[in-house]
Amino acid sequence: MNVLEVIFIGVALSMDACALTFSNCTAYSPLSRKKEWAMPVLFAVFQAVMPLIGFYLGSLFMGYLETATGYVTAAIFLILAIKIIVDIIKENKEKSNGDKGKQNCDNSARKPEFTVGILFIQAIATSIDALAIGVTLNTLTFSVFWAVLIIGAVTFLLVTLSLIFGKSLGKLFGKYAQWVGAIILIALSVKSLVGIFI
Repeated sequence: MNVLEVIFIGVALSMDACALTFSNCTAYSPLSRKKEWAMPVLFAVFQAVMPLIGFYLGSLFMGYLETATGYVTAAIFLILAIKIIVDIIKENKEKSNGDKGKQNCDNSARKPEFTVGILFIQAIATSIDALAIGVTLNTLTFSVFWAVLIIGAVTFLLVTLSLIFGKSLGKLFGKYAQWVGAIILIALSVKSLVGIFI
Protein backbone atom coordinates (compact mmCIF):
# COMPACT_ATOMS: atom_id res chain seq x y z
CA MET A 1 0.00 0.00 0.00
CA ASN A 2 1.50 3.35 -1.06
CA VAL A 3 0.93 7.01 -0.09
CA LEU A 4 -1.68 7.65 -2.79
CA GLU A 5 -3.74 4.67 -1.65
CA VAL A 6 -3.62 5.93 1.95
CA ILE A 7 -4.83 9.37 0.79
CA PHE A 8 -7.80 7.71 -0.95
CA ILE A 9 -8.52 5.72 2.22
CA GLY A 10 -8.44 9.00 4.17
CA VAL A 11 -10.94 10.56 1.75
CA ALA A 12 -13.26 7.55 1.98
CA LEU A 13 -13.08 7.39 5.78
CA SER A 14 -13.77 11.12 6.18
CA MET A 15 -17.02 11.16 4.16
CA ASP A 16 -19.27 10.35 7.15
CA ALA A 17 -17.49 13.01 9.23
CA CYS A 18 -18.08 15.53 6.42
CA ALA A 19 -21.78 14.62 6.26
CA LEU A 20 -22.08 14.97 10.05
CA THR A 21 -20.39 18.36 9.88
CA PHE A 22 -23.07 19.49 7.41
CA SER A 23 -25.69 18.06 9.75
CA ASN A 24 -24.26 19.84 12.79
CA CYS A 25 -24.03 23.17 10.96
CA THR A 26 -27.69 22.97 9.97
CA ALA A 27 -29.23 21.34 13.06
CA TYR A 28 -27.33 23.30 15.72
CA SER A 29 -26.81 26.65 13.97
CA PRO A 30 -25.45 29.05 15.09
CA LEU A 31 -22.35 27.41 16.60
CA SER A 32 -19.59 29.17 18.51
CA ARG A 33 -16.19 29.41 16.82
CA LYS A 34 -14.79 26.99 19.41
CA LYS A 35 -17.44 24.34 18.69
CA GLU A 36 -17.05 24.81 14.93
CA TRP A 37 -13.31 24.11 15.01
CA ALA A 38 -13.72 21.27 17.50
CA MET A 39 -15.31 19.26 14.65
CA PRO A 40 -12.36 19.08 12.21
CA VAL A 41 -9.91 18.61 15.10
CA LEU A 42 -11.80 15.82 16.88
CA PHE A 43 -12.89 14.01 13.72
CA ALA A 44 -9.28 14.09 12.44
CA VAL A 45 -7.85 12.81 15.74
CA PHE A 46 -10.28 9.89 15.90
CA GLN A 47 -9.80 9.02 12.21
CA ALA A 48 -6.03 8.92 12.83
CA VAL A 49 -6.02 7.07 16.17
CA MET A 50 -8.57 4.34 15.32
CA PRO A 51 -6.60 2.84 12.35
CA LEU A 52 -3.52 2.77 14.59
CA ILE A 53 -5.47 0.77 17.21
CA GLY A 54 -6.78 -1.51 14.46
CA PHE A 55 -3.25 -1.99 13.12
CA TYR A 56 -1.99 -3.25 16.49
CA LEU A 57 -5.07 -5.37 17.20
CA GLY A 58 -4.40 -7.14 13.91
CA SER A 59 -6.73 -9.88 12.85
CA LEU A 60 -7.52 -10.87 16.44
CA PHE A 61 -10.95 -9.21 16.48
CA MET A 62 -11.41 -8.62 12.74
CA GLY A 63 -14.39 -10.99 12.38
CA TYR A 64 -16.21 -9.31 15.26
CA LEU A 65 -15.42 -5.80 13.96
CA GLU A 66 -16.77 -6.56 10.48
CA THR A 67 -20.04 -7.84 11.96
CA ALA A 68 -20.58 -5.18 14.63
CA THR A 69 -19.36 -2.03 12.86
CA GLY A 70 -22.44 -1.43 10.69
CA TYR A 71 -24.95 -2.05 13.49
CA VAL A 72 -23.17 0.12 16.08
CA THR A 73 -22.64 3.01 13.64
CA ALA A 74 -26.26 2.84 12.38
CA ALA A 75 -27.62 2.82 15.95
CA ILE A 76 -25.54 5.85 17.01
CA PHE A 77 -26.58 7.91 13.98
CA LEU A 78 -30.23 6.97 14.46
CA ILE A 79 -30.19 7.92 18.16
CA LEU A 80 -28.64 11.31 17.34
CA ALA A 81 -31.28 11.89 14.63
CA ILE A 82 -34.10 10.99 17.04
CA LYS A 83 -32.66 13.39 19.62
CA ILE A 84 -32.77 16.27 17.12
CA ILE A 85 -36.35 15.39 16.09
CA VAL A 86 -37.48 15.22 19.75
CA ASP A 87 -35.89 18.65 20.36
CA ILE A 88 -37.72 20.08 17.31
CA ILE A 89 -41.05 18.68 18.56
CA LYS A 90 -40.45 20.13 22.04
CA GLU A 91 -39.60 23.51 20.52
CA ASN A 92 -42.81 23.50 18.41
CA LYS A 93 -44.87 22.46 21.41
CA GLU A 94 -43.53 25.38 23.44
CA LYS A 95 -44.36 27.73 20.56
CA SER A 96 -47.94 26.48 20.41
CA ASN A 97 -48.36 26.95 24.19
CA GLY A 98 -48.49 30.72 23.73
CA ASP A 99 -44.85 31.56 24.45
CA LYS A 100 -44.39 33.17 21.04
CA GLY A 101 -43.23 36.61 22.18
CA LYS A 102 -40.47 35.18 24.29
CA GLN A 103 -39.61 32.62 21.61
CA ASN A 104 -38.89 35.36 19.05
CA CYS A 105 -36.53 37.11 21.45
CA ASP A 106 -34.71 33.96 22.50
CA ASN A 107 -34.87 31.72 19.43
CA SER A 108 -31.27 30.50 19.60
CA ALA A 109 -31.66 29.31 23.20
CA ARG A 110 -34.52 27.02 22.17
CA LYS A 111 -32.51 25.15 19.55
CA PRO A 112 -30.93 21.82 20.49
CA GLU A 113 -27.56 22.34 22.10
CA PHE A 114 -24.40 21.01 20.45
CA THR A 115 -22.24 19.64 23.25
CA VAL A 116 -18.76 18.14 23.42
CA GLY A 117 -20.43 14.86 24.45
CA ILE A 118 -22.46 14.76 21.22
CA LEU A 119 -19.30 15.50 19.20
CA PHE A 120 -17.38 12.68 20.94
CA ILE A 121 -20.17 10.21 20.16
CA GLN A 122 -20.17 11.36 16.52
CA ALA A 123 -16.37 11.08 16.30
CA ILE A 124 -16.49 7.52 17.65
CA ALA A 125 -19.34 6.55 15.31
CA THR A 126 -17.57 7.90 12.22
CA SER A 127 -14.25 6.28 13.09
CA ILE A 128 -15.40 2.69 13.76
CA ASP A 129 -14.76 1.89 10.08
CA ALA A 130 -11.27 3.33 10.49
CA LEU A 131 -10.61 0.79 13.26
CA ALA A 132 -11.34 -2.05 10.83
CA ILE A 133 -9.27 -0.39 8.06
CA GLY A 134 -6.30 -0.30 10.44
CA VAL A 135 -5.99 -4.07 10.12
CA THR A 136 -5.16 -3.69 6.40
CA LEU A 137 -2.29 -1.26 7.09
CA ASN A 138 0.14 -4.16 7.55
CA THR A 139 0.66 -3.99 3.75
CA LEU A 140 2.12 -0.47 3.94
CA THR A 141 5.38 0.31 2.13
CA PHE A 142 6.17 3.02 4.74
CA SER A 143 5.65 3.71 8.45
CA VAL A 144 2.14 3.22 9.88
CA PHE A 145 2.59 6.47 11.83
CA TRP A 146 2.95 8.44 8.59
CA ALA A 147 -0.13 6.67 7.26
CA VAL A 148 -2.34 7.66 10.20
CA LEU A 149 -1.02 11.23 10.05
CA ILE A 150 -2.03 11.38 6.36
CA ILE A 151 -5.51 10.01 7.16
CA GLY A 152 -5.91 12.56 9.98
CA ALA A 153 -4.71 15.45 7.79
CA VAL A 154 -7.05 14.50 4.92
CA THR A 155 -9.97 14.27 7.36
CA PHE A 156 -9.12 17.66 8.91
CA LEU A 157 -8.97 19.33 5.48
CA LEU A 158 -12.23 17.83 4.17
CA VAL A 159 -14.17 18.42 7.39
CA THR A 160 -12.94 22.05 7.43
CA LEU A 161 -14.31 22.50 3.89
CA SER A 162 -17.59 20.88 4.98
CA LEU A 163 -17.73 23.27 7.93
CA ILE A 164 -17.36 26.31 5.63
CA PHE A 165 -20.08 25.09 3.25
CA GLY A 166 -22.25 23.75 6.08
CA LYS A 167 -22.52 27.20 7.67
CA SER A 168 -23.85 28.57 4.39
CA LEU A 169 -26.34 25.69 4.13
CA GLY A 170 -27.56 26.38 7.67
CA LYS A 171 -28.42 29.95 6.67
CA LEU A 172 -29.96 28.81 3.39
CA PHE A 173 -32.37 26.30 4.94
CA GLY A 174 -33.36 28.63 7.80
CA LYS A 175 -36.10 27.16 10.00
CA TYR A 176 -35.91 23.80 8.19
CA ALA A 177 -32.20 23.43 8.96
CA GLN A 178 -32.74 21.17 11.97
CA TRP A 179 -34.87 18.78 9.88
CA VAL A 180 -32.12 18.69 7.23
CA GLY A 181 -29.60 17.74 9.94
CA ALA A 182 -31.86 14.93 11.21
CA ILE A 183 -32.45 13.63 7.66
CA ILE A 184 -28.69 13.50 7.01
CA LEU A 185 -28.20 11.46 10.20
CA ILE A 186 -30.99 9.04 9.23
CA ALA A 187 -29.44 8.67 5.76
CA LEU A 188 -26.07 7.84 7.35
CA SER A 189 -27.78 5.28 9.58
CA VAL A 190 -29.46 3.61 6.57
CA LYS A 191 -26.15 3.68 4.65
CA SER A 192 -24.43 1.87 7.52
CA LEU A 193 -27.13 -0.83 7.63
CA VAL A 194 -27.11 -1.28 3.84
CA GLY A 195 -23.32 -1.70 3.98
CA ILE A 196 -23.76 -4.79 6.18
CA PHE A 197 -25.75 -6.66 3.52
CA ILE A 198 -23.87 -5.54 0.39
